[in-house]
Amino acid sequence: MRNIFANNVKFGQSPTRYSRVKSEDPLDPEMPDTLRRGSVRRSREAWKSPLLVLAYAVLTSTITCLVMWTFPPNCQRGAGGEGPLLKTPVPEFPKEIRMFELNTMYADPPTPENNQAWNDLLPFGRGYVFVENAAEYGLEPGIETEYGEIYSVALYHQMHCLGLVRRNFWRLIDGILNNRPGVVDEARAEVQDSHTGHCFDYFRQSFECSADMTLEWPRTEKDGRRYQVDGGNIPHVCASKKALKDYMDFAHFNNSHNNDIAA
Repeated sequence: MRNIFANNVKFGQSPTRYSRVKSEDPLDPEMPDTLRRGSVRRSREAWKSPLLVLAYAVLTSTITCLVMWTFPPNCQRGAGGEGPLLKTPVPEFPKEIRMFELNTMYADPPTPENNQAWNDLLPFGRGYVFVENAAEYGLEPGIETEYGEIYSVALYHQMHCLGLVRRNFWRLIDGILNNRPGVVDEARAEVQDSHTGHCFDYFRQSFECSADMTLEWPRTEKDGRRYQVDGGNIPHVCASKKALKDYMDFAHFNNSHNNDIAA
């Protein structure tokens, strides 16, 4: 199976060509005068070569630094750039500015329409991707499939957990408001073996890890006062949605489904 996580681009190089050594001695008195004058001129200009080499080296180093700054290696580095903290086959993604705004499609009680919108948050493959040569990245064995090992991408595990919390929340609300039989038993079962509790703690660690340090200002009330921060109309620096989708479309596990987040 081909490596789906890296494109090892090799820059084309022309084969080396060698010129025959001329038989004429550059100091031969029989050398034509025009060639002798050219030889003398070159000897006078020879001192310029070290400067040209130095200039070329500086230019090359500058370009290399710019390339490494723009396209860093696929690893998480420490604050001082002292080396990789975690090697990963997942590429780095470009950033974009995204405005946080209330979207009732995801906030309202479940309907067939908004359930589909939640389902669509999971990519094909349900958030699992293939990893070739996983041991090279320090990964423990993944889930074996007939196509190769697959691994869950944390973002979509988090999204799946959020869908689960949403489902259980609205199911509890519905059960209480409509006196649905069995709602108390469901609540007891949830307390005893709480998948939702796992999600709460998983969210906590995920938020602390991602550490979105965007500064939020208060909204303006109808009377002009500003005291309530709701997170709306605030720009955030985010990973590009398109880049994430392109990667998941390319690397996803191709024998799974993506429609259970709102189940």
